[in-house]
Amino acid sequence: MRRTIALIVLMATVITASTCSAELTRQDLGRTVKFKVLVDKVMQPERGWHTEQWMVDEAAEAGFNVWSPRHANDIAEVRQVTEWCKDAGILHIPWMRGTLAAGLDDAQADGKRMVWSSGVEDKLWSPNSDEFWQWTNDLIVEYAKISAEMPTLFGVFLDYENYSGMGTSNGYTLSYDDIIMGSFAQSKGMELPELALDARYQWLLDQGLHDEFEAFQVAHWRERCRTLREAVDAIDPTFMFMIYPAPGTKFMVDACYPEWGTEQAPLILADACTYGRASILPHEQALEANRDMLVERQESALELADHLLYTGGIDPAVKGADAEFSGRNAGMIMEATDGYWIFYEGPTYEGTHADYFKWFKLAHEAADAGEWDWVWEARETPDTYGLTELEIEHPERKQLIVYGAKPIFLEMLAANEEYEVHDMAGSALSYFEGADMVILQNFNQSLKRNAPFVKMLRKYVAQGGGIMLGHDTGWFMASPWPEIAVRDYPTQRVEAERHVVETELVVADVRHPALRGIEAGTQFPTEFRDHMIFKPGDEGTVLVRNEFGDPVYVAGAMGEGRVIFSGSYYSYHGPLTGDEAEVFWANVDWLAGDGPSFRRPMMMHDAGPNPAARWSDRPGFE
Repeated sequence: MRRTIALIVLMATVITASTCSAELTRQDLGRTVKFKVLVDKVMQPERGWHTEQWMVDEAAEAGFNVWSPRHANDIAEVRQVTEWCKDAGILHIPWMRGTLAAGLDDAQADGKRMVWSSGVEDKLWSPNSDEFWQWTNDLIVEYAKISAEMPTLFGVFLDYENYSGMGTSNGYTLSYDDIIMGSFAQSKGMELPELALDARYQWLLDQGLHDEFEAFQVAHWRERCRTLREAVDAIDPTFMFMIYPAPGTKFMVDACYPEWGTEQAPLILADACTYGRASILPHEQALEANRDMLVERQESALELADHLLYTGGIDPAVKGADAEFSGRNAGMIMEATDGYWIFYEGPTYEGTHADYFKWFKLAHEAADAGEWDWVWEARETPDTYGLTELEIEHPERKQLIVYGAKPIFLEMLAANEEYEVHDMAGSALSYFEGADMVILQNFNQSLKRNAPFVKMLRKYVAQGGGIMLGHDTGWFMASPWPEIAVRDYPTQRVEAERHVVETELVVADVRHPALRGIEAGTQFPTEFRDHMIFKPGDEGTVLVRNEFGDPVYVAGAMGEGRVIFSGSYYSYHGPLTGDEAEVFWANVDWLAGDGPSFRRPMMMHDAGPNPAARWSDRPGFE
């Protein structure tokens, strides 16, 4: 049953979707007309990643009002595409990466690359480098010149996702590169000691200088952003910036928000949380979860600055984003925000492309007519996404369902012949009941505790199932078992509010069957660079902490079943090894039913039987 949200109703009355008969202008977008932006990766590949007029015309015919080509560095081609957009009656916004690659073997970039608080040097130019800003300014100023001459081009779509392949966060948070460290020291009239990259963050903390350093760097970013905005304003003060991913990184929130959004040219935020289904949830539940998450994120962003417009995103390549769901999702996003955009990948032009455009066109027509109930109508096409029964080939094995696993993780799990491993393909209780345990890794959905999926998890565990909530899962989702653990906020080596980076883990001083014979105090590195932390409840037992004493793994028994909150991400780049693998498999076996289930574990000094020996020779170890 659809729940009414006051904000949605208010925005729907303030912003109508009707385009009327007047020529579309940039001033209409997000005010009187919903954004309907197509970032194309389906049609352009048909012509070697170049835009042709038929592509623009086809997008306009489907009701899109903004064309955004994935490749837009050729200024002559940008002008030509702008002409085609004008002829089609739609607007044009070139897409460009907001980050700039810098090879680790490039001597010219030495000392000028992004350096994270952990000391990891990224394959990106630092946001404090002249090279990064020169590249950013040069291309955007060229776009602004076209915008002033040809109003159909109205801005630039900047993508701050981190494509360096190093598993680091999006662009940007504070950098500890030579440039900014030297500039800060000079501003303080002090001489820096020789500091290794991984010692800089801690040194600033120890000296009581980190807050000043942060303020200094943010001021530097703001000056750079302001300089660009002023250069653009001198050419075209109505030129607009659109930035992804919203609500945004520190750089985006602290510098882009206040400097790039103006009354004449509001800053457009592009959120990806609605890319597809909220994980594997059924159609209507997924729409509701997407809406709740999107509205919450929009509200938090709009409180931070003036002159902001908010849009949600769709990506058909995401699991569960079938054509009809994507169309209904587009309608939901337009009702809840100032419009939507599509990172259009997944369909092929000769394949499912026509079906997707059919449903997007229906969404556009419903939005233009203000018929928001269309979003929530019963599906017209069969919803084939999601199994209701687990398909078992080896009933003699323990059954393990995993969500969010990269191929490396699936391969590592499958190498253990005690388990039959299933990449999660359903969300019904009847599907989960076929499994001995479930790993939900990065099930990044902000579901409330009364959400149907969360209720299902509780019932599954109460009946005897085992669940591991891995990495971001137990941070975003309202804890299904607050008696065991809830998310917590770290204070040491923090990135993106919740990530503790480049820190080893330590087995806690507790005897618990989920640790088997692993000794207390065993310290081990992790395959992935960050982890979450948790606050244990009365029924939770801390199994593993980080070097700062924060709980990272918390276990508990509920009803007939068992739960582990794990802050680690498993097998991002490679299989688990050593003590991390030992702990992981001990956890998995306990969740799947090995060993006694009890709520009050003995401390290591308590008397009791010796746990089983370590299993270093089992499959999946290196």
